[in-house]
Amino acid sequence: MPGRFHLYPFKAGETVHLKKVHPCGGHLWLIERAGSDVALRCLTCGHRIVMPRQKLEKSIQQVIQRDQTEQPRQIRS
Repeated sequence: MPGRFHLYPFKAGETVHLKKVHPCGGHLWLIERAGSDVALRCLTCGHRIVMPRQKLEKSIQQVIQRDQTEQPRQIRS
């Protein structure tokens, strides 16, 4: 039997750095809504997308907390 599957606890207001560049040139996205689908807003151009949680977890390079004093957390690949 495989090990337990853990979902990353995304929270609205967190900033994420995605692996792929958005056509506007931005990497940073703001999480607006978290659930089975996650709503993101590009911090460079303001474009809004909704993406399934599983796809988002694969495309994240790091999560940047709301409180900038904390160290960014790396997402395992």
